[in-house]
Amino acid sequence: MTCPKCLGKMKIISFIEDEEVIEKILKHLGLWDVKARPPPKGKVSSPSISIADSDSQIPFSALSLHPDPDYPVDSYVS
Repeated sequence: MTCPKCLGKMKIISFIEDEEVIEKILKHLGLWDVKARPPPKGKVSSPSISIADSDSQIPFSALSLHPDPDYPVDSYVS
């Protein structure tokens, strides 16, 4: 993973799985009781979605795909 601000390497250091801890964190951030927006009124057309690498604001780097040294990039990139 790559930091979107400094483009430095990032790694996951833990996962929070305890529901009580998750609720406490989200309440502290004011995100627990966020209400969903009501649906739009009238006819809504489905947007056309396309994704291209050129749309990215972060430069592509093969190293960002496999940052773990236990899984070298050379074995995946042809």
